[in-house]
Amino acid sequence: MQNKIPHTQEPAKPPLPPPPPPEPFLTRKPPPTPLLPLTRDNKPLHPPPTFPIYYFFYGTLTSPAQVARILDLPEEPRLRKAEVTGYAIAKWGDYPALIKGNEGQVVSGSAYLVKSEEEAQKLARYETNAYEVVDCLIFFKDGEQPDEASGKVFVYAGDAQALVERRFDRVLWGRQMGEGLR
Repeated sequence: MQNKIPHTQEPAKPPLPPPPPPEPFLTRKPPPTPLLPLTRDNKPLHPPPTFPIYYFFYGTLTSPAQVARILDLPEEPRLRKAEVTGYAIAKWGDYPALIKGNEGQVVSGSAYLVKSEEEAQKLARYETNAYEVVDCLIFFKDGEQPDEASGKVFVYAGDAQALVERRFDRVLWGRQMGEGLR
């Protein structure tokens, strides 16, 4: 009798993973890439540097004492008289809110050179979720140089038409205020 050596089979390979699911059908197009602000000569500006960068203020932030308090500055900062075009002011309760306006509309205020991400975050916390930071072109009105600069501004993030019509949505207000209520 011969000794038979059992023949071992190689283990079966695991099955391949299923193919990835097909790309979901988009029901709406993604938003267009925002356009860079233009100079007065309609020449595109380069994207603004990260920091330092000018922020345009209107309303409560035009007070140097208020900016110093929010940013924990040892003294009141230097604010420059400035304007932005293409925006309008609407009332959000007792406060002014910047909204998209007509092409030639001008809003006057002040500009401050934000020096760090930390300062930008403090300003955003102060403004709450009711506002978003957007790119803008700032025109300085103090006779100093530069006389214009690419910068940032806080724009109302909710329904601008509701502000114009003076409608108030308490649920939206609570959501926008977020952490600012605590």
